Amino acid sequence: MTDNHQYETPPSGSLDWDQPLNRNFERIDTDVEVRDADANRSNYVAKAGAKFLATDTGNVYLGDGGSWTQLGTIGPGSSGSGDATSVTSLILEGYVVALGRNNSAPRSVDPTTTATPVQDALDIVDAAGGGEVRLPAGVIEETGPIRPYEETQIVGLGVELSKVAITDRSADGILFDRDSGVSRVKLDGFALNGPAGSEPTGVAIHHANRDTQDLFVGRLVLWGWNNSVYRVDEGVGPFQCRHDQLTVYECDAGDQDGLFEFRSWYGPANWFGTIAAYPTATVSGRNTTVFFTRGGTQTVDSLTMGGSAGVAIDQTWDSLIEFGHVHWEPTTNPTDPPAIVRLRGHGTAVIDTVKHVTGVADYVYELGYDSYNGRGPNRKVLGPYIELGAAADITNTVVNLAHPVDPDEPSLYEGSPDDVTVTHTEGSTGGFRALGTAGTGF
Repeated sequence: MTDNHQYETPPSGSLDWDQPLNRNFERIDTDVEVRDADANRSNYVAKAGAKFLATDTGNVYLGDGGSWTQLGTIGPGSSGSGDATSVTSLILEGYVVALGRNNSAPRSVDPTTTATPVQDALDIVDAAGGGEVRLPAGVIEETGPIRPYEETQIVGLGVELSKVAITDRSADGILFDRDSGVSRVKLDGFALNGPAGSEPTGVAIHHANRDTQDLFVGRLVLWGWNNSVYRVDEGVGPFQCRHDQLTVYECDAGDQDGLFEFRSWYGPANWFGTIAAYPTATVSGRNTTVFFTRGGTQTVDSLTMGGSAGVAIDQTWDSLIEFGHVHWEPTTNPTDPPAIVRLRGHGTAVIDTVKHVTGVADYVYELGYDSYNGRGPNRKVLGPYIELGAAADITNTVVNLAHPVDPDEPSLYEGSPDDVTVTHTEGSTGGFRALGTAGTGF
């Protein structure tokens, strides 16, 4: 219909001529910029990718499907520099923008002319002493991996608007592997898509060499990875890393230790706000363990999961963990896991609550022996269990005490002794205590 937008023209004689025209009208809502006074912005629907220019203030907005996000200011009403206008224009035109600390003007990378647009922009800001890479709306293809430098940021317009798609099946998404280590990196406001399909992929976010310090992850969506989505290799120690919200869709880590996988023995003060994981078993045919840890320190405020989520938390060796709320709601599990939460070894663990909505497990908690370092379960605090609805079932009971606990390093359960089954064959130590009767020992 037009040279620039390729709108659809109904075929001659078509009886459903209205359908392509309706699709055209939908596209017009995002292709054509809305112009009105800033105060009237709420009168327009902020469809994903829609553009709004405030004629009185010069503010430029982009819709994210629910609200208008301001990108910058142009025209006479602008109080900023000309650079702000340039950045906004470049982003709206689909360029990846590099804002280097020591560059006098923004630099742009055309994603249609390179297989590595995000990495190219990172190289630019690193050469300028650090800075920020801005992602436009739409899907940016990258062969991968993307390797951040110290003092760099990758920022999108929102997870439903800015998407980076890794095209090399064997490549990781974000790879921390520089010999000098990496400090003060920020990732926020975009989706990191894997190659999906029926074969294995790389890892979405991979700490593979040296230490990562002061990583900040705002809101990311991870989609289409047939592997772990967050892995820390043995001997690598991310520390003081903050992750606000990570949402995982259509990822299959059934053949790995976990969707989130801490293989290293160290790495202090790592915090996660919300992890929402909805894995699939279409590639491996197996449940996915959501959070596996061998060492280091991890605090997770809220872990919620569905799909083929099997074991929610698998703690081994000397990792130190604290989980606020664990919400277990699987819908497609090939088999029933032995427990929702498995705590093995002598590292401390605090689990505040477990809410069970759907799915079947043998136990809620299992306290077991860790063959990796030859230690029994010590210093665990097990919070209340809440079962909701007829679709939730525990085959046996709440706690499986599969190995005795050292009485000098006791573990506690905030419930009744009737909720505990002792399956080990060794003698009683009294190291595990149920608080429902003020500390009955087992």
